[in-house]
Amino acid sequence: MVLRTRYIVFLVTVILVIVTATFILLLPSPSRSSLSGTSLPSQSPPPQRGKKSTFGIGFTGHKETPVSHVTQTPTSAAHAPCTASSPYGFTTINADTQLVADYRQLNVCWLRYQLHESDIETIKGVYDWGQLDTVVAAMNAAGIHLDFPLECFESPGSTCFGNPYEPSPTEMAAFATQLAMRYDGKHGHGIIEAFEIGNEEYDFYSPSSYGPILQAGYQAIKAVYPQAIVGMYGSFTSSLSQTRDLLTTIYATGYGSYMDFMNFHYYNGGNDPAVTVGDHPSFDLKWQTIQAIAAQYGFANKPIWVTEVGWTISPLPGILAVSLQLQAQYLTYVMSEAANSGGIKRVFWFTIDYGNQGNSIYPIPGPLPAFYSLQKFVQQHPQWS
Repeated sequence: MVLRTRYIVFLVTVILVIVTATFILLLPSPSRSSLSGTSLPSQSPPPQRGKKSTFGIGFTGHKETPVSHVTQTPTSAAHAPCTASSPYGFTTINADTQLVADYRQLNVCWLRYQLHESDIETIKGVYDWGQLDTVVAAMNAAGIHLDFPLECFESPGSTCFGNPYEPSPTEMAAFATQLAMRYDGKHGHGIIEAFEIGNEEYDFYSPSSYGPILQAGYQAIKAVYPQAIVGMYGSFTSSLSQTRDLLTTIYATGYGSYMDFMNFHYYNGGNDPAVTVGDHPSFDLKWQTIQAIAAQYGFANKPIWVTEVGWTISPLPGILAVSLQLQAQYLTYVMSEAANSGGIKRVFWFTIDYGNQGNSIYPIPGPLPAFYSLQKFVQQHPQWS
């Protein structure tokens, strides 16, 4: 009887141990990533800068911490509905089901989609909207908001960046009118919420020629689609003197009223965004210079959009390559500074869903550490104050 009792106690004890262990294993563990059950690449916190950042990030120079690149396939995280007030986006030439899947992982809500004007206006006055219609329909269905630059007009013998053609104000107005009438959300072709009058190719032209083109495009869009957001082009060059010349010329010649947001691109030669290197200004110096010029002419509250920013992990002409870890650290730094700036309202990262282009944070082999850095930042700060 004693032996039988001991045997029964022993069996009960074993069963309790098994049940308890199973229960513990089913509990979510804070040490596990929600992404495919694999840990994220470890990232050491960056050195702190003198000022305290609202989001607890801010530093004067980045010391690289070695990190292994762990290829992962993210699984769906809790996805909040996208709103137009979201500050996050990407610039890309691709907009497909893969992009939508990437956006779902990140909870990113804006797409800056690039398609040349010369690929739409196939013959003077004849427009092929097929590709853009497809993208607009897909992004609208996915709840992703669109920004579209009116870029790369061409004429015989010209190419967008090799020998760029500068459209006349009349040509810009004609294309802008067609776009606005088609994608105002009222004519059965979907909606594009924001437009940019030009792209980087305008850095090839004199700043004095841009104002009339900006005005023509802005007024043409607003005339048929008043709710549209219309901004200036994104200047590519790092040169702070060129930035001053461009913005000063726009405002001094009376064209500051013809844009709802200022715009710049930030690549900075691949350097650390926290420091100024020669004619490559720090990220903060760049946007603060732009804001100061606007304020000088009575537009202190003019929003700033950064419609391209990124770091390449493979060499590009004139741009230094960085490691995976630095790419992730620089992304976090720029997002933190933008969120804390009070003047920058939206940042479009370059790039994603772009094959193996060096700046992509999700190339064909799989997401990079920068992808997870952005995912974490968006989760912690879905909106900026």
